[in-house]
Amino acid sequence: MRTALAAAVICFGLCGEAFAEKRVALVIGNDRYANLGADQQLLKAVNDANTISDSLKRLGFEVILGTNLGRQGMIDRLADFTARLSPGDIAAVFFAGHGVAIQNVNYLVPSDVPPISGSSEARLRGASIAEPDLLAEVQAKSVRVALVVIDACRENPFPTGPTRSLGRTRGLAEGQTLRGVFKIYSAGENQTALDRLNNNDLARNSVFTRVFAEQMMRPELHLADLAFEVREKVAALAQSATDDNGRPAPHEQTPGYYDQTVGGRIFLAGRGPGVASTSQPVAPQPPIPVAPPPVAVTPPPPVQQQAAIAPPPAALTRSPRPSSPGERCARNGLDTYCVSSVLPSQFGNSYGPENLFSGGQSVAWVEGRSGQGIGEWIVVEFDSLSEVNSILLRTGYQKNADIFQKNGRVRQLKAEFSGGQTMTLRPADQITTEAFRVDPPVRAHWIKFTIEAVYPGSKYSDTAITKLNVQTQPFR
Repeated sequence: MRTALAAAVICFGLCGEAFAEKRVALVIGNDRYANLGADQQLLKAVNDANTISDSLKRLGFEVILGTNLGRQGMIDRLADFTARLSPGDIAAVFFAGHGVAIQNVNYLVPSDVPPISGSSEARLRGASIAEPDLLAEVQAKSVRVALVVIDACRENPFPTGPTRSLGRTRGLAEGQTLRGVFKIYSAGENQTALDRLNNNDLARNSVFTRVFAEQMMRPELHLADLAFEVREKVAALAQSATDDNGRPAPHEQTPGYYDQTVGGRIFLAGRGPGVASTSQPVAPQPPIPVAPPPVAVTPPPPVQQQAAIAPPPAALTRSPRPSSPGERCARNGLDTYCVSSVLPSQFGNSYGPENLFSGGQSVAWVEGRSGQGIGEWIVVEFDSLSEVNSILLRTGYQKNADIFQKNGRVRQLKAEFSGGQTMTLRPADQITTEAFRVDPPVRAHWIKFTIEAVYPGSKYSDTAITKLNVQTQPFR
């Protein structure tokens, strides 16, 4: 397990707008600490910095890189970095090394930090770089958006006194939230972040950074989707940890994120005007043609239709879900998810519609009808008219490879919009998240997804969907 901090402050342009800003990045990695013991030296902090540096260069950043820097070296690099920034520029800062939280403030620890005792919090504060001070330096340059990413073991690396600890014994603080800042933490409060899955794990990077570096290159992900994908994949990867004897030792590590950005969705590697594209192999699904509504659209009946009464025009704004005794619904923020059926709970697992948007990839919605699930459906209903621009889908039960193959997976899914438009989704039969672009975007009150074809499971006839995320923005 790692006692390290990797923090990034990354600022990006808004997709769809063209700006003439520069892209400049500061990347620092410290894993050699002269005044700490052998067991407090780090293994992968410099590797993490080099990996993120390479990724940022591919995203068009000019990178200032420093490794194993003392306090003055960190300050000098920070000054060089901020001197190159102008209002509206795209800026990035990445720090990998030791970190500690004192009185709800996170501190980045330089490689020359002096010996610290359990009663020397003031000395540690003075020898380190406070996260709020770093943020203030960046914000003083009026950058557009700041993304702060902190990857840390969240265990205090310093010795403690007999009656009190030096700062928190484990866990970094959530830190202050500032307008225009999007923060991702590698683990939730009071959780620890893994450096490696076991002593035989030869991966170059920490568990969090290896996932983040891969996902940050995906052009179809805006910051909220990026944070969601990183959280899901890190949580699943940490569950696969083992002890020194190879026995399962699942670890709870669920990255958290805090969003104070305004002004629209922000893409890290998006390909809109003014935003650099990426040459990475991970790419979004090609646009799927959206069939125009039929010439004469017959509105679906209201939920409680009365005989001999024609449905009013407003019926199009209502969910087309059938009146079914097996129907189940769950609320997700401003959306309502309803499903045609649910497999009864078993072995301590439940399979309701809430699993479509919560609980990570270890849970899934599983339909409960006899047969392979053909004709079963999901309705996502919005509180107000929304513009749908993409659909994220995890088909099958993606808890692990064995469970994935044993249950049915969606081969073809029909999407019907409230205005009559339709589109067909054909996900790949593999453990992944797929993004289906709705091009051009469609305004809708709801979408109904109906299973039209499946890949049969090797053991069970039930068909599962792990996650379904409809990407929208309010229509005004």
